Amino acid sequence: MAIARYENLSVNTVTNGVSNLGEQTTTITKWFDTRGTVHDVNNSLKISEKYRVYSDLVNFTLNYTPNTKLMVDNQHSYSITWRNHEWRITDCREANDRMRITFLCYRNDPVVPV
Repeated sequence: MAIARYENLSVNTVTNGVSNLGEQTTTITKWFDTRGTVHDVNNSLKISEKYRVYSDLVNFTLNYTPNTKLMVDNQHSYSITWRNHEWRITDCREANDRMRITFLCYRNDPVVPV
């Protein structure tokens, strides 16, 4: 059984747009601070012929609120900041009793040459 610990988290809004030059832009704005349980941290490494790709997965469990319900409905528009890194939401699991929501989040580190 994994150990879950309460940690400070920040929930951010993610806005994608296009600059005047036609470049894709991503704006991340802090929405609110909260505390949630952090568990099942998984660090993985993929090595191809030329590159190493590091990716991390983690589960964040938050209480069910109107804000977290909005996050479930629009996963692509939100991210979570934990330990000074931004984690994007890839999957959500609502408890049957609607007391908590678990977000499976990922963070990709830059690709590094082998």
